[in-house]
Amino acid sequence: MAMGLGSKRPVTDINVTPLIDVVLVLLIIFMVLTPLAEKQKFLRVLKSGAVLLNKQPMSVEEAMQRLRPAYDGRPSKVLFFNCEDEVKYEQAMRVLDAAHGVGVNTIGMMTDPPITAAADGAPAPQ
Repeated sequence: MAMGLGSKRPVTDINVTPLIDVVLVLLIIFMVLTPLAEKQKFLRVLKSGAVLLNKQPMSVEEAMQRLRPAYDGRPSKVLFFNCEDEVKYEQAMRVLDAAHGVGVNTIGMMTDPPITAAADGAPAPQ
C-alpha cells in the first residue's frame, strides 16, 4: 500500500493495473484462438445416412474425399462430430472410423441441449 504525503493514513484505492494486465492477456488469447476455431471441420450424421460437412449435405464418401486433402500436412487434425438422435450407434461409428482413416486424429463430440416445450414456443408443462 502507498502512503499519502503528509498523512499517516494508507491509501485505500484499488490498484487496477493487474486487472488490466489480465484483460489484455485474455484479449490476446481470444484473438489468437478465434481464427483457429473457424478452420475446424464440422461433420454431422443424418438419420438418412447422409452427412453434413460444414453444413453442406453430401454422402459419407464425398465427405471423406474432402476431408483427406483438408487434413494433409496439418499438425492439428481436429474434427467436430455430431449426429441426429435417430442415428444408430453402428452408423455413427462407421462414419467416425472413416474419418479416422482419412487422417483425423482428434474428434470433438458435440451435443445438442435437450429440446423442451418452452423452447418450441409452447408453454412448458406444469
